[in-house]
Amino acid sequence: MVRRGKRLGGAEKVYWRALLGAIAILVWGVASAGIAEAKTPGKTYCFNGICHRVKTISETQRLVGVRTVLHASHYDSCKKDRFNPCGLTSSGEEFRPWKSDNAASPLYPDGTKLLVWHPGSKKAAVVRINNAGPYYGKRTLDLSRATAEKLGFGKGGVSTVHAKVIAAPSPSEATYKRNRTYASVPGYIGFFDTIDKALTSLGQAVAGLFGAPAQAASRPPAIARTRIATTTKANGAKSNGDRKPSGAANRTTSANSKKPKSAAAKSLAHG
Repeated sequence: MVRRGKRLGGAEKVYWRALLGAIAILVWGVASAGIAEAKTPGKTYCFNGICHRVKTISETQRLVGVRTVLHASHYDSCKKDRFNPCGLTSSGEEFRPWKSDNAASPLYPDGTKLLVWHPGSKKAAVVRINNAGPYYGKRTLDLSRATAEKLGFGKGGVSTVHAKVIAAPSPSEATYKRNRTYASVPGYIGFFDTIDKALTSLGQAVAGLFGAPAQAASRPPAIARTRIATTTKANGAKSNGDRKPSGAANRTTSANSKKPKSAAAKSLAHG
């Protein structure tokens, strides 16, 4: 009887451990489902004893170009990641773990475009925030599995990354819309010594988001300077408006107008 009682006690322990584990997973799933349904800029959300306030759109706009250090993790499909409930994200978009262009954050409003750079691997990606969480430890960014793999810490689980806001969302982008599809962003963009070099490489489309440099705006175009000089020398010949720009200037203008934009610049310019 004693031995039988001990065996029964062991079975009971296994049973109760399994039951408590199932309850914990269920509770976590319900909480996470709540995260995916509500993420309003300016509001504070608390889960697992951890609270984060989502930045407002204006606060996010002020962070454009500012480098921030974040503790990042990554998450996968609910079929592979038991801590990730199935269903739509907090933005209403489908979660795409196989693409290196999306991430979750409890800090940035949905729709935010973020440049993420890993200081260890020197690799960078442009992602759009489309989900809430994580609410665990000091983590403030949850990258898709593919993004983490591209950046070089897919197997490590957690890592420190540098991030810069490229563009804040519009009010409609930051609001939940069921089955929405955001305009695409570049995703993985390659290897760079610094996050600043990664940002520069995105091209003129990204530079336009920060405004044209003051020096460039203050200088007259090359063709305009050529016309002014020619008109001065002509001393009363044809009016400047009737003159054609010099051949060299014409060729330069034609070459610049035909120069193709990179895929990364195009996706940012239209997103």
